[in-house]
Amino acid sequence: AVYLLGWSEAYPPLTKSLLGFLLLTIAFHFTAGIFWRKASTRFPVRLNDDFNIIRITLFIWILWIADFTYEGGIPLFKILWNEPYNYRLFGIPTLHVFIVTFSSFYTIYLFHLFLSTKRKFVLVIYILHLFAAILIYSRAMFMFNLCASGFLFLWYKPKYVRYILLIIPIVILLLYLFGAAGNMRVSREANSKYDSELFLQKGQATNNFKESFIPNEFFWFYIYTSSPLANLQQNINNADRHVSWSWFFKMVNNEMIFNFISKRINSIFGIPHPGEYTIEGPFNVSTVYSRSFSHLSWTGMFVMAIFILVIPFIYRMFLSPAYLGSGLALLSTMFLFMAYDNTISFTGLSFQLCYPLLFGWLEKKEIFSLRKATSYSS
Repeated sequence: AVYLLGWSEAYPPLTKSLLGFLLLTIAFHFTAGIFWRKASTRFPVRLNDDFNIIRITLFIWILWIADFTYEGGIPLFKILWNEPYNYRLFGIPTLHVFIVTFSSFYTIYLFHLFLSTKRKFVLVIYILHLFAAILIYSRAMFMFNLCASGFLFLWYKPKYVRYILLIIPIVILLLYLFGAAGNMRVSREANSKYDSELFLQKGQATNNFKESFIPNEFFWFYIYTSSPLANLQQNINNADRHVSWSWFFKMVNNEMIFNFISKRINSIFGIPHPGEYTIEGPFNVSTVYSRSFSHLSWTGMFVMAIFILVIPFIYRMFLSPAYLGSGLALLSTMFLFMAYDNTISFTGLSFQLCYPLLFGWLEKKEIFSLRKATSYSS
């Protein structure tokens, strides 16, 4: 629906084949959701206490301090003080991935703990961990953690769904701040003062948008929510089409496993990674399906759609009751962000799903536990 607003001249028109594919996948997911709901129960374990909360928090923040030391400063302050900073190079190589993924997982786990215990101290520690995304100026990490927390809240407090309209003003404010933060970054990269017109030029905003009463900051929301679909259509219009078993295995390697593994496999065996056609400008995200099309045309998109459909059912089978909430919140958020990229292969997001499985296994083997837990029914 956002795409149809037509606020960017860079977007290609959507074809009937793509619209049909999207409607079909939505219908299948809706049907799967009905079966999931019938088979699901509320969280069988309420987290009761966390006797490692201080130690784990100290451990995580020691790692963040190591990252800041390696960078030579805190990214947020570097940006505010106009010091040189490249977010693509931030962090200690390899270790930074662990810091980000474990910190995000533990942030969501703490929110689950807060919903269970109502302890204000836990809420303060949760906010402290949430603040890490602000310090490293990562809007993606911040939004991911907020969305996962939101899913947990709605599942834990379903009676509050009726009040969701009350948070619309907060959402609008967050979207405005998201755009303002983006304008700050773009203005800084252009060595200019705060200028909301710069991004309008990059996104080829139409006169209809420019002349409307809508603040320019909301153009970021429009571009971020609709450009992935525009890029998918652009790739479908222009990508080479090939279907073979060799390309199928290339797609499995490149699109269905963690990219830190697939990159090494590609390097060892010389496996190519097909690119994508995108619209003009820096808008290069293109949904979970785009590179699947680059590998196997429409066959690749349908294979990926089936793979996505079965992931939740398989993942849920291996989750221990204590980590069901955190695990499914992370999984739901990963699915939400598939509208922007292949979050299955992107280690920075998908690897977070490993921690609920890992800690569930460690507790089962009585090796290590994040918490104490008691069963309950409701």
